[in-house]
Amino acid sequence: MFRSGLVAVTLLALLGPARAADDGCEKFAWSLARERAAFAAADKTTVAAGEALAALPAGALVIRLQAAAQASFEMPPERKPRTEQWHGGMVRLPVLAKPGIYQITLSDDAWIDVIQNGRYARSVGSTGRSDCPGVRKSVRLDLNASPVVLQLSGVSPDTIAITIGAVE
Repeated sequence: MFRSGLVAVTLLALLGPARAADDGCEKFAWSLARERAAFAAADKTTVAAGEALAALPAGALVIRLQAAAQASFEMPPERKPRTEQWHGGMVRLPVLAKPGIYQITLSDDAWIDVIQNGRYARSVGSTGRSDCPGVRKSVRLDLNASPVVLQLSGVSPDTIAITIGAVE
């Protein structure tokens, strides 16, 4: 009996690290290690949907979203949410410091619209996985040095964490 218990403990010890490596977090199209660390940090800034930020956050930003019926948007979301019960909203970002490729990473499943100069900005790349705890997708957009409206819709929870910054 002792021997079979020892074998079981040994197998669990050997399989534990393999399971952690198989969680999908290292399988995005680009590294999201910095974003994962920002999402895990305790000192995240929190804002309510509808607010305007004076500066891009240095780390993760938690957005308190509104129920679908109360969510307001600059422009209608480009995609209809997949569920009836969802949350959404928008956050106004300041004039970007310089034009270039910016990356927005989301902690949960959501549709994201980025609006600049009255038009939807187009993605130049995206990566997403449903098997990475705490990170769902990351989108890259070619943006100019003007204000940005970030819209989120189709979000199941009433908050979502995001990171945004220039791609280095």
